[in-house]
Amino acid sequence: MNPEADQSSFPNLWQGTGVALAYLALSTWLDTAMAVAAHTLHLPGWTALLPGLLLGFPLALAFGIWLGRLDLWDILSFRRVRPGIWLPLLVTHLGFFILIQAFAHGLEFGLDQLPEAFRLSLVKESEPMAQASAPMLGLLFASAAIPEEILFRGFILRGLLGHHRPLVAVWLSTALFVVAHGNPLQFPVALMIGACAGWYYQATGSLWPGLVAHGLHNLFIGLFMTPEVLATGSLMVNPLPPLPWLLAAPFLAGLGLLWLRWQFRQEAPAPMGVLGLDQS
Repeated sequence: MNPEADQSSFPNLWQGTGVALAYLALSTWLDTAMAVAAHTLHLPGWTALLPGLLLGFPLALAFGIWLGRLDLWDILSFRRVRPGIWLPLLVTHLGFFILIQAFAHGLEFGLDQLPEAFRLSLVKESEPMAQASAPMLGLLFASAAIPEEILFRGFILRGLLGHHRPLVAVWLSTALFVVAHGNPLQFPVALMIGACAGWYYQATGSLWPGLVAHGLHNLFIGLFMTPEVLATGSLMVNPLPPLPWLLAAPFLAGLGLLWLRWQFRQEAPAPMGVLGLDQS
């Protein structure tokens, strides 16, 4: 089902693009300024990750709400969902987490073969992570899911659903979500999270399923990451999962998606229109 909030006006694609780019620009500027301050004041490097999260999101959201003259409570759609969706959601994202880890490992291996100047620029961009412990990274990444779900699903996708078919609206919001991350190393997980969370929001009208899936992914990425290798000039911070898990991952993800599709149809007989699960 589509969310019940008014979908007829704001934001359309261009307005949503403007807000997403404002979020990227604000976060980049704030993180850069904090990185300089952290170096000057001898603060831990990971503190450079905080301003974009704590300030970039509310500023971008406030900008969008002001432009659209919207009510914040229309965007904060934390309605209750069927309890039956949680187990298949966990199964789905266990499979996706393993697949994304393997894909990220391969991507990082490929980027490590690029010319040194380009590779070192990516290493420098990721440098603040090298000074944080795995639990700290997990908590930072998981907390980032809250503002991103509110902005990209509760605000941007909510508006796009009033202008486009669900299939189109979800993939457009996913594209904006990927672009707003800026770092190519984050694109695979951003693509998967954007598509899945968009489907969950469109199917339930609630931010909860996407927020839980997004938060768990970010948490486990942070916990399994080995940022200390950045100090060696390598980008290979995501270890390759064991072979048995790699073989099981497509089955888990596929089974979970089909199970979720069935659960969403019990909630409301509305078309899903995304991820190829239902084209009606």
